Amino acid sequence: MLPVARTRDEAHLYMDLHGCSRCGSSDIAWAESLADVGGVPARRYSGACRQCGLDREFLFELPERPTPPAPGRAVTFGADGDRSRLFDAGQWIAIADMTALASGLEDVPESEARESRAIAVACYDEALKFLPPGAARLSEEAFWSVAGRDFRRRSPERFRRDDLAARRAELIDRG
Repeated sequence: MLPVARTRDEAHLYMDLHGCSRCGSSDIAWAESLADVGGVPARRYSGACRQCGLDREFLFELPERPTPPAPGRAVTFGADGDRSRLFDAGQWIAIADMTALASGLEDVPESEARESRAIAVACYDEALKFLPPGAARLSEEAFWSVAGRDFRRRSPERFRRDDLAARRAELIDRG
């Protein structure tokens, strides 16, 4: 069974977080093509690691409904209400935290900081999709990865609606 990437942005985030098995780099010029994997329509990403030359490949099942880029947004991971199957809520929040932190580093140019904040906001939006309407916190079912469950166990307060909304709002206020 292939992983499902709802958008190109979600696929690239996944690939960036799964660096080269030889050197750890995620610096690759990905070539994209459509593929058929046992009758399943897929998108193939292939390329050579720029650091060590290792050939790499990822295959993602195409979603049932394509998600076009959202107008006016720097990144689109999925349509409204369409939850990720690549990342669980804990992983989205960890990625948002890491990206938001990077946006505040002194040596980061403002244009890159703005882009990082936009990505972090989009990640918080993805985590919020796992919250049932009216729920105050994310339920156990929103965490299926080892990393996501470990993060939830270490910092349960981070998975409340009000905390996620406040962190999201702070990034938007920073511009």
